[in-house]
Amino acid sequence: MAGGNLTPRQKMINMMYLVLTAMLALNVSAEILDAFAKIEKGLEQTIVITNDNNEHTLALFEDAVAAMGEKALPWKEKAEMTRKKTKEIAAYIRDLKMEIVRLGDGANSLAIVDNRIEADNIEAKDDRESVHNVMLGVNSDGKAYELRKKLMEFRDFLLSNVAEDNPNLKATITGLLDFKPSSRIGIDIRDWETFTFYDTPMISAIALLSKMEVDVLNCESSTLEYLKNQIGKKDIKISDIEAAVSNPNGTIMKGSSSEAEVFLAAYDKNMQATAYVGGRAVPVRNGKAVIPFSGNTIGPNIITGYIAYKDGEGADKRKNFKIEYMVVEPSLAVSPTKMNVFYLGVDNPVDVSVSGVPQAAVKVNISGGASIAPSGAGGSYIVRPAQIGKCAISVTATINGEVKNMGSREFRVKRVPSPVPSLYNVTGKNVTRGQLATVQGVVAKMPEDFDFDLKIDVVSFTISVVEGGFVREASSSSNRFTSEQRQIMEKVKTNSRLYITDIRAKAPDGIRELLDISYKVQ
Repeated sequence: MAGGNLTPRQKMINMMYLVLTAMLALNVSAEILDAFAKIEKGLEQTIVITNDNNEHTLALFEDAVAAMGEKALPWKEKAEMTRKKTKEIAAYIRDLKMEIVRLGDGANSLAIVDNRIEADNIEAKDDRESVHNVMLGVNSDGKAYELRKKLMEFRDFLLSNVAEDNPNLKATITGLLDFKPSSRIGIDIRDWETFTFYDTPMISAIALLSKMEVDVLNCESSTLEYLKNQIGKKDIKISDIEAAVSNPNGTIMKGSSSEAEVFLAAYDKNMQATAYVGGRAVPVRNGKAVIPFSGNTIGPNIITGYIAYKDGEGADKRKNFKIEYMVVEPSLAVSPTKMNVFYLGVDNPVDVSVSGVPQAAVKVNISGGASIAPSGAGGSYIVRPAQIGKCAISVTATINGEVKNMGSREFRVKRVPSPVPSLYNVTGKNVTRGQLATVQGVVAKMPEDFDFDLKIDVVSFTISVVEGGFVREASSSSNRFTSEQRQIMEKVKTNSRLYITDIRAKAPDGIRELLDISYKVQ
């Protein structure tokens, strides 16, 4: 069988096979038989790889049908029929190899594993009788004659799918599936079957049948590639596919809704085309034209034009297009997300946005020595004031390459309100003697109407009671009662008052002196 568009690996195996076949006529040594076993192993690997490649090519026809619809369907059906017939002839060849090995080595040959042959394990590598009985038969009724018939039918089927304007592919298929007998030394050759299998050792016949299977797969591979290239041959070639979005309403108002179309767009980035807008030509680069438009006119705007191109047969074609967009006045929105003022010593969250302008094009600054920094996506920022008084947030935006001032907003800066002190876990203005025995100390919290979650630590306080006309008091340098303070509280009488004074706490802006509190003991 002649060679076609083969890989270097396949060409090397074919050459080795021819050399060893010639040597068979001279001498059959163990080394030659082992060499055929190595060739068989290489051919089996080639069969697996080529089969996988052909399956992958066949899957591409599914993609073509998904992208191009019925236009690709006839070619997909031809490809599937080619794959089906290839599998049938390949299975027939493999069955022949199994039959020869079982006849020579026995029905339980160790060389047959999972419907494949391990050439190294064939025992009767030099057995000629098994090959003769299976392939040629006693009265020229062997299976080689049926094999040639099937191969010729397969060849004719492939050629029927190839147009006359592709002589190279036809020659490749005819060359690989060639059944003309040649001459062999000392043998009167009358037909292809005798030339191929007469007086042939088993391992040589097995390798030869594997080579036929490779030739069949190579013919299939070339045919599948040819069929794939016929899809849309007269259409514009598709080099890229992208997800395209059509959004009829470029701008919508808050509270309203809209919808967009999302679809696959196929195009040829090498297409020679030109777009025209208002009679002005816009060149197409990489299959796309970039149409510039401005936002000078407030309200809805429409741009119309067309793309001129040549189809696969060179005929002039054009496709019209329409671009719709809305132009709105940019407006600045600066929204403090906690309260209407900024406070010293805390992170003040604020949202800044400019309608109609992407957030990446917005730049924010603040005055009064304060700092402002992004705190995530979506225009959220954190403001840290530096002093009591006022500060202003100013915003600029880059629109069409030009930096524009979007305005500013002024804020008051205040101190954080004073925390409210109390005994730990005691509410109201009364406290029982039992509570005094278990309470741990003094705590301070921000007023309930203050939106920031701040932690306030009491650092010192003093307690005092009036006992027998005298004042007894003791101080703590933390937020917990000292042992001296507990001794005083243990002797507090019912209906007397416990005073907590000199309360100092650590707030975000420093140490604060808090209001005194008192409790009536019950």
